Amino acid sequence: KIMISNPIGSDTISSLVAAVGLTAAQLPPTKQGVIYAVVQAVSGDARYTVDGTTPTASLGLRLPEDSIVEVWGSESLNNFRAIDAGGTAKLEVVYFGGGA
Repeated sequence: KIMISNPIGSDTISSLVAAVGLTAAQLPPTKQGVIYAVVQAVSGDARYTVDGTTPTASLGLRLPEDSIVEVWGSESLNNFRAIDAGGTAKLEVVYFGGGA
């Protein structure tokens, strides 16, 4: 049995004026062991995608201010893109690995 509980990095993405992904240096294959990330919208709402498409201020899944989403798996982590949904949003991210 594997418990997913070891935080192994964190990040603040402060500019969401254009669609941006998670920080490459925090993701596989650059950073080994990352299994998922918890992403929180702060200071405003954001929109995001995990399928490789580009979100816009009106397209993509809505991530309301102070809400979180868990992004699991290398493909989804690398495909994640977010954009400000019309305000001053930024993202706080914590990256997690596996633990015994």
